[in-house]
Amino acid sequence: MSVLNILFVGSDDVARSIAKKSDSRDVDNYIYKDLKNDGDFSTISILRPNNYPEKPKPFFTALTVSDFGIIEVGKIDTSFGEAIVSMACAGINDGLIIINPLDGEWVDDAQVKALLQQAGLSNWEFVENDGVIIREKLIGVLNKIETNDDDGFVVAVDQAFTVKGVGLVAVGHVQSGKVNKHDDVIFAGSEGNAIVRSLQVMDLDVAVANLGDRVGLALRTTGGFREDLLGKGSILADSGERFEIQKNSKFELHKATFQKNDLAIGDVLHFCSDLQFVVGRIIEINEGIKMEWDFPIVLNKASQRNPLIIQLEAKPRIMGFGSF
Repeated sequence: MSVLNILFVGSDDVARSIAKKSDSRDVDNYIYKDLKNDGDFSTISILRPNNYPEKPKPFFTALTVSDFGIIEVGKIDTSFGEAIVSMACAGINDGLIIINPLDGEWVDDAQVKALLQQAGLSNWEFVENDGVIIREKLIGVLNKIETNDDDGFVVAVDQAFTVKGVGLVAVGHVQSGKVNKHDDVIFAGSEGNAIVRSLQVMDLDVAVANLGDRVGLALRTTGGFREDLLGKGSILADSGERFEIQKNSKFELHKATFQKNDLAIGDVLHFCSDLQFVVGRIIEINEGIKMEWDFPIVLNKASQRNPLIIQLEAKPRIMGFGSF
């Protein structure tokens, strides 16, 4: 079973034409299951941030757990520019463009194509605004995903809660490796550990959660495991070797296309990776940018996604990505 996580910037109507809406919070989730002849299935999972561009955080955090992009272009404006540049910074090299002009607007295909090329998204395809056609293209991408056999895992936690009769449950995305029932779990930044009592993917009990799966882990914890700190942006792994925790960081900034602002000592930035969204302040600029974070950041050593660097006061808000 494989899964394709897609960041979708566009309308609810178009998202619903592709897949069935299953969850709605700060990010709407739409699911389509592609059934196989052997009874197994693969999953298209569409993540649509609510209230973007007014509220950027759900967009940027959803970007850190996505493998593919879709943008519905109603008009060419700064929000469209920010969306494509952010996709490029995150390393989302493949995606689809749907031209669907808003009332009174006209969208020039050639201009959109030129902007995509400038942003570094020349592999993105234009597709007709037809849910069936779009879904078939996504199934084609889904079928090319190779099964992940890596040992060990990193899970980015989206939410955590206690269920009566079950205990502590963490829900998140498998960012690398795969999780097995009865695996040992470490919570980055917390002492103690836990054991995976059971796993759920798509509301089904499973023995293994693979790369890309949105998984629910029922955990049996031991002393020192800070359940009270477990929540969105927390990182779970099988070993401390999978991640590095930094209160102060130094990184090289790979500046985003179209970003003309220069950074200075004292500027406030956000680090966005694996659902984390952590604020910090620049304390030094000298052959790199040195940061002091308000809360320690966790670097997933096996991540295939670039850590995003964001300045909410800038236009566009995406500064680029960092090499730590």
